[in-house]
Amino acid sequence: MASRLKALAGELVESGAASAVAAIAGRGAEVVAEAAAGWRDAGSRLRRADRFDLASLTKPWVATLALRLAEKGLLPLETKVGAVWAKAPAALAGRSLEDLLRHRSGLRAWSPLFRQTVDPRRAVARILRSESLGAPRPTYSDLGYILWARTAERALGGAPGSLMERHVLRPLGLSTVELAPAADRAVAARSLGNDREVELAAALGVTVALRPGPPPGVVQDGNARHLGGLAGHAGLFAPARAVWRLAAEWLRPRRVLTARAVAHALAGRGPYRLGWWRPGAAPRATRGWSRAGYGHHGFTGGSVWIDPERELVAVLLAQRTSVAADLDPWRRRFHELARSL
Repeated sequence: MASRLKALAGELVESGAASAVAAIAGRGAEVVAEAAAGWRDAGSRLRRADRFDLASLTKPWVATLALRLAEKGLLPLETKVGAVWAKAPAALAGRSLEDLLRHRSGLRAWSPLFRQTVDPRRAVARILRSESLGAPRPTYSDLGYILWARTAERALGGAPGSLMERHVLRPLGLSTVELAPAADRAVAARSLGNDREVELAAALGVTVALRPGPPPGVVQDGNARHLGGLAGHAGLFAPARAVWRLAAEWLRPRRVLTARAVAHALAGRGPYRLGWWRPGAAPRATRGWSRAGYGHHGFTGGSVWIDPERELVAVLLAQRTSVAADLDPWRRRFHELARSL
């Protein structure tokens, strides 16, 4: 298994679709096989402990934080947006924080906040404008997760990164997860620019200049950079082992989550659970996955999937080289290999 996983990681890098790859397959609380291939931003060979820009794989971490805060009675999921943001329009004020995390708030998928607001403190005011609303429910929304993070900050008086450190990372013993890795902590090589953001902004009638990727250790997502790192929808850097550890906590709640919280998060219909996708939300990459499975992808190339029926956790972190690089065929191959466990 380990040799096959190593071969797959190497082939993915050699294909040119990714500059760095780290993969883990495990059963229950045990890692069965792991591999790494590619390069670090420093130009040397990738190591298993090197961090990847997680992009939207940050969302399951934020969902974990939200469940933890709710279980502690600090920020209930049923809290209405209007109870915290008095200027929220009526269509949004009556929606709950849980609606934000389940992508059913009616907020638009995305907006170039980094272009629309000079002061990041004005981001919430921009999200609360009526033009941010009107999306069908559900609609996968970065704005919903950004609004949840700002709501937690306002309600609890702590920055999202501080809340994550105190309530999730420290209890899980994960000092390897960071907002901006220090210069001496190598990260996986990444060459993605802002091509996709330019395209999305143009569709909204907003002009964004084409730029190369940011320096090592700086989050690729433009809104996350503008908002200071951990913005709710993106912003974390982590090695594959840390992502596996979070997934294992969901599979067997022990340190941060409770079985009741996990059951609540995974209940309900539609393509999205609280913090996760159902297999149907990514059908090309999850063919053969059980109906009880759940997972998530990240724009930079990462993915994590959990199959509670098989007690399987599969983590594939990859830093894609361009927007055109299609990683779904590689994810399918990886999942097929992981299922052989």
